[in-house]
Amino acid sequence: MFLLVTLIAILSLGDLWVTLTLLNSLGMEEVNPLAAFIIRHQSPIGLILFKVGSVLACVSIILVVRHRRQGEMAAWIAAGILILLTARWSAYTNEVSNFNSTVTIGEAQRSQLWLTFGHRRHDSAPLP
Repeated sequence: MFLLVTLIAILSLGDLWVTLTLLNSLGMEEVNPLAAFIIRHQSPIGLILFKVGSVLACVSIILVVRHRRQGEMAAWIAAGILILLTARWSAYTNEVSNFNSTVTIGEAQRSQLWLTFGHRRHDSAPLP
């Protein structure tokens, strides 16, 4: 169980790192509506606190119920979701690295779902 919890924590930190990296550079779409709200209205610190708090809550609950079958299932499900998310991040970063024109980047940035930290949206400023 402790290996699963460690895996959950490590993969969650990886998710946070990739999210912050993309938000501080090109930008990205965030599918979690609560995280998207925090990104739009807070600094990176707000997102870090939200994600770390969420992981701590998840890991704490799993550790409390670890002796029940539901706790074991929850740990495996959380680890599985994070493994899939890590695979998706890998595919996403490969796709982003293939952006070879400002037209492609500009089209992505026009989306209302596109988020960045510290950069103006494409529809409010032209691309360099």
